[in-house]
Amino acid sequence: MKLILKLPPGGSEGIVYSLPFGFAGCGDECDGVFAVTEKEIKIYIDGELEEVYNISDFSEFVVRRGIGTSFIQGIAPGGEVTGFCGFTQDLFPRYGEVAKLLCHYIRTDELIKETGAEETVCPKCGLPLEGSSECVFCKSTASTMVRLLKMILPYRKSFTIAVIFTVLSQLIWVAVPFLDRLLIDKYVTPKKDSIAGILLLAVSMILLMLLEGVFEYFNMKHSFKVSLNIGKNLRETVFRKSQQLSMSSISRRTAGEMINRISNDAAKLEDFITANGKDAIVRILSVVLLTGLLISLNWRLALLTLIPIPPVLVMVKKLNDTMKVNYTRVWKYSTRHSELLHDILNGIRVVKSYGSEDRESVRYTDASERLVRANIRAETIWYLTMPFSFFMVTAGSYFVLYFGGRNVLIGSMSVGQLVQFTSYAAMLSEQLFWLIFIPRTFADASVSAGKIFEIIDERSEIMDSEDSRELDIKGEIEFQNVSFGYKPYDPVLREISCKINKGEMIGIVGHSGVGKSTMINLIMRLYDCTEGEISIDGVPLKSISQNSLRSQIGVVLQETFLFDGSVYDNIAYADPAASFEDIIRAAKAANAHDFIVKLPDGYNTRVGNKGYQLSGGERQRIAIARAILRDPKVLILDEATASLDTRTEKQIQQALDRLTKGRTTIAIAHRLSTLSSADRLFVLDKGRLAETGSHKELMSKKGVYYKLVMAQRETTKMRTAV
Repeated sequence: MKLILKLPPGGSEGIVYSLPFGFAGCGDECDGVFAVTEKEIKIYIDGELEEVYNISDFSEFVVRRGIGTSFIQGIAPGGEVTGFCGFTQDLFPRYGEVAKLLCHYIRTDELIKETGAEETVCPKCGLPLEGSSECVFCKSTASTMVRLLKMILPYRKSFTIAVIFTVLSQLIWVAVPFLDRLLIDKYVTPKKDSIAGILLLAVSMILLMLLEGVFEYFNMKHSFKVSLNIGKNLRETVFRKSQQLSMSSISRRTAGEMINRISNDAAKLEDFITANGKDAIVRILSVVLLTGLLISLNWRLALLTLIPIPPVLVMVKKLNDTMKVNYTRVWKYSTRHSELLHDILNGIRVVKSYGSEDRESVRYTDASERLVRANIRAETIWYLTMPFSFFMVTAGSYFVLYFGGRNVLIGSMSVGQLVQFTSYAAMLSEQLFWLIFIPRTFADASVSAGKIFEIIDERSEIMDSEDSRELDIKGEIEFQNVSFGYKPYDPVLREISCKINKGEMIGIVGHSGVGKSTMINLIMRLYDCTEGEISIDGVPLKSISQNSLRSQIGVVLQETFLFDGSVYDNIAYADPAASFEDIIRAAKAANAHDFIVKLPDGYNTRVGNKGYQLSGGERQRIAIARAILRDPKVLILDEATASLDTRTEKQIQQALDRLTKGRTTIAIAHRLSTLSSADRLFVLDKGRLAETGSHKELMSKKGVYYKLVMAQRETTKMRTAV
């Protein structure tokens, strides 16, 4: 989020954050600037510096939303409130971010200057990166090419064979003009009647063409082998890396974008590496060979052929930068197209429920048209310059025809030699046409390469330490002064210290957004705490391998995700090696067996996309069966019985009672009554652990938990009355 929108008089010297405002602290309308330096807050009104405040004089900064206007205020240690300025509602998120950053500065004495701009720019040239990790202008083309070619190394044997047979094919084509010359000069021009000689040349050409076909077969066979294996490796590498990324990294990208990178970008690189990698070698060799042949035949005519080429290559090089920008834009619209398609198809039930088919069709059409326009723009720029380039490359041929024809007339050159020379010149033009197209092809591929390498090179924020170990978990969990924020300067949890004993049932309660789910995410180490430490059985989480930790934790969520497979497959996901008897036993414990056997194909019934062919209660019981089959040491229940009817909730609660018996269990529930039997309750308020105790103890205290229960009971009474 950009936190410098308007600079005060005097420029940006020393300014860290700078936002406009329209109302002074007293409420008068004005043209003002709220500026923050490393030590002070400066208030400018109508171009003049009005107030200067020391940041250290305040203990907290808050932003309060009003009607039409919001305000940023500082609170002194004694409770005195200072109003700095008022601003329109569209600036509320930015001022809110500044307030969080200032609070973080007070707590840690660290003033964060880089907050993640809405549109990152290249540090070298200042141009927008448009979603890429590297600037299309500044990144090294050579390094990208070298890295792409390195992908061929595991298949260098097949690649070398493909190159050799391609070279042999090219040599056959080089031999054909020589045979044409013999035919013309030896038999056609002198009108020599030699059937045997002509037949021999014809048979030679036929044999060469048959041999060329054999060479092409081996070329294509090994080219496809390299191509398919590189594509497979690319997709698998990106997919594996996407599985290793932290939740914060994954949440920055949509599923549609990841699918686009794994499928489309990988396929584009696959084609580029195999086709262009091999062809580049062959065609460069062909250019060298054909240039040498032309010079050996007639160096003067060869110069006429080659003179127009250098300026064309310079022009294409200049055009390459523009093409990179345009193909980056094409990639961006292609990704948005994939994201929209993915969302609409995944949310098709909601689309149909709201009768929004026409509206979604319009959205999809708009995204599709944007992609088409971006492609047209990219290709138009290229093809506007290509006719001129083609003309320049072939211009030498016109000189050859004129001067070569004149040489034939004066007798210094035979007709066959002229035909051979023009054939080689045409072949050279063909190779040069291909080389001219390479920058365009590479510009497109380099964008995909950047997106692929961005994923491959990204370092996961959650990594196993070198001394991480496997741990047979017993179930004792301890939070030691734990703080966490998805942004370091915006803590969700603050200084949480608590201990969960082995086999204990703990309920976590609090208002929405107070950090309940964040606590269980930290236990599963989907995120690392910003401050403090979490340990299991006395061992810090960071010292336990992620696989060991998560393989011993079972999770049942409110939104149960089922894969598009059979009921059997979804339960067995927890333990693929489980026997059918184990799966039935888990289903019975989860109160799921009875409804499963009534399905059309029993345990082999396909559940459909996300399990939508089953009811919510049925999906939830399958998820519980999956957790039972895993036999976890620690069980996490996140709103596992929310939004279910009373009868279904009772069945699920019975299954959960069996599942939680003897295990360390941490539960979050919307209905506080479902947690009344918990051994202890942790009550969160404003990110802090406000209260701890049993239901009875907390009710007697009449604190935060008591107010939550009373508010929920009042809401239930109102609903019943209605």
